[in-house]
Amino acid sequence: MNITEVLVPAQEIAWLPWAVQYFFYIGSAYAAAILFLIALIFKNSTSHQFRSALVLVMAIGAIVGPLALTGDLHQPGRAWHFYAHITPWSWMSLGSLFLPLFSGLAVATAWVYLRDDIAQLKESENPLLKRLSWLTLGQWQVSAKLMIALAAATAISGLSIALYTGAEIAILASRPLWHQPASPLLWFTTAFFAATGLTLLIWALLPSNKPSLKPTDLALVQRTITLTGGLAIILTSIWASNHGHFNLYENDAWGINLGIMTTSILLCMILVLPLQRLSQSKLGIVCIALATIVSAWAVRWVTMMEVQTIPRFDVGPFPYELPMGSAGLLGIIGMCGLWLALALFASEIVSTGSTRTTGSSQKTKSKSNQNTPSPLNRSHSL
Repeated sequence: MNITEVLVPAQEIAWLPWAVQYFFYIGSAYAAAILFLIALIFKNSTSHQFRSALVLVMAIGAIVGPLALTGDLHQPGRAWHFYAHITPWSWMSLGSLFLPLFSGLAVATAWVYLRDDIAQLKESENPLLKRLSWLTLGQWQVSAKLMIALAAATAISGLSIALYTGAEIAILASRPLWHQPASPLLWFTTAFFAATGLTLLIWALLPSNKPSLKPTDLALVQRTITLTGGLAIILTSIWASNHGHFNLYENDAWGINLGIMTTSILLCMILVLPLQRLSQSKLGIVCIALATIVSAWAVRWVTMMEVQTIPRFDVGPFPYELPMGSAGLLGIIGMCGLWLALALFASEIVSTGSTRTTGSSQKTKSKSNQNTPSPLNRSHSL
């Protein structure tokens, strides 16, 4: 009798941390597109700064997300193969058509909405910002109905991104934790955590003497986090129980992973309860923003990276160590720095435009008050 010992050699994981970054940034973009549409419909109740922060999260995520995707493809030159060899039965091939459309609509929507702020840059003392005023491409105006229609088209296109990104991983039958409806729904709901967190972070970057978030802005953030957080907790329990051969609740390491996911979601839901009081300072807003960002990232890291450490055919641990190079920690820091750089630059445009607009409106109001005679003068003239 012969005994054959089978050893499984070490092999690279299928989805790199680049995929987590792509899901995070593109998820924040399509979730922000939906929230921006809601805020735009209730334009009279929401503030311009809040809508500007939402539209910037949408545009920046639509730019940074595809860049992270090219990193996950290992070489940017592979992208043209999707267009040279279109396969309609492949979700990844369909995504190559959905993604450029959404990115283009997101950037166009942000540009159209922020044209008035960009136009005010011509009065800036900074020569670089002053030259950017030509990006308005004229003095033409966009009606409110057309703006809502453009935002609605972007939100619908964002839903196609949510569909394809969830489906391209959920179709992998070799991973029971992926091959279920709960996984794409979990990524979709927690995308609103990323959108609200990044929106509050950009709002905090806008220079202001005092917080200017309206009660409707705070209510939208609070209800979004509460609703999506409750759904995420339910989906997490459903997702964790859908593995026929590996009990996550009996494994110590996975008990920690599930505890991190659930605790981070619950923490966000608790932090937004006193949102009206915390909003009085930018420090409180930043704390809520960081909590929601970390929660959205933790859900994606556990459900995408840690799932790949579960053996499919063999037994034993398959640990994963985050590399320090461009495929790991350095890449994460680099994409985060790129997002932050774009956010700082865009927030400067919005703040400059808003300041100029506010100053001009105050001057117009003061002039009108000077030109309008007082009741005493009116009676005297009569």
